Amino acid sequence: MRSPAREQLVFRFSGHQTFPLRLSWLPKAVAAISMGVDPLTDIDLGITKLGLGKNMVEALRCWIEAFQVANKTENRWELTPMGLLVFDPKTGADPFLEDHTTAWLLHWLICTDAKAPFFAWECLFNRWPALDFSASQVQNAFRRESDQTPRPASPVTLRQHWEVFIHSYRPPRAIKGEDHLDCVLAQLGLITETGDRPVADGRRETRYEFDISPKHAIPHQFFSFILHDWWNRRFPDEQTVRLAELVAGDRSPGRLLKMPEREILGRLQTLSKARSPSFALAESANLRLLRRLGASDGHRDLREAYSNPVYP
Repeated sequence: MRSPAREQLVFRFSGHQTFPLRLSWLPKAVAAISMGVDPLTDIDLGITKLGLGKNMVEALRCWIEAFQVANKTENRWELTPMGLLVFDPKTGADPFLEDHTTAWLLHWLICTDAKAPFFAWECLFNRWPALDFSASQVQNAFRRESDQTPRPASPVTLRQHWEVFIHSYRPPRAIKGEDHLDCVLAQLGLITETGDRPVADGRRETRYEFDISPKHAIPHQFFSFILHDWWNRRFPDEQTVRLAELVAGDRSPGRLLKMPEREILGRLQTLSKARSPSFALAESANLRLLRRLGASDGHRDLREAYSNPVYP
């Protein structure tokens, strides 16, 4: 089976203006775009229409592309098919980000962004070799990647990129007005603080760890959508894929969802026993394989994850 080469992506470390995506921002922007208003290009209009500061509007313009909700066309911003399916104010499955599935979807979308991806998500969820990490370790990895570019980012930019990333996933430590609604990704619990570790100058810094416990809040239909989406991105011309690729391959569900092989195998067994299965497990030459029984964009599965979710 042919394995695809890694795309030559150009990663970025800035553009978010030090602001994580706040919970209320997407519905505001989507509602305006749906009405034919462009509050992202016209900053003054964005300030008045969205009720945000200049830097926040610029950050939102950056995030709405990174989360693959909308794209800038030649003349205006338009919702992507995914943006319409989930966030459209009239027909969307979850226009106000009230369903936990949407948080998992946004996490998946920003991890798989190929248009202008942020390096923090590539570094931590796709490349990081261990379960634990700290600020200094991650920023050193940022620096090594940045130094390979024509215009390396400054230490301040790299630090701010790290802070935006960790703030996106770390639950707020105190409720202070709108700050407790900071980022929808924080509710996933994918990253936890697990004490501290010493650094070179004698100080100590916070130690973080990925949560690899079972993801009971992910419906089986959403996992089926993830499989189709990953398959279409990585192996569009293949009918079978090694289970190892699904568990630990480049930008695989196992890596990006922090889902170990045992859980993935259990979910695949459930999906293969469905009334009209889309996937089937098989073995060949002592290799575990996953066979896709029909190509799909997975959108039907995603809709069912909202309308009639089935949980493990």
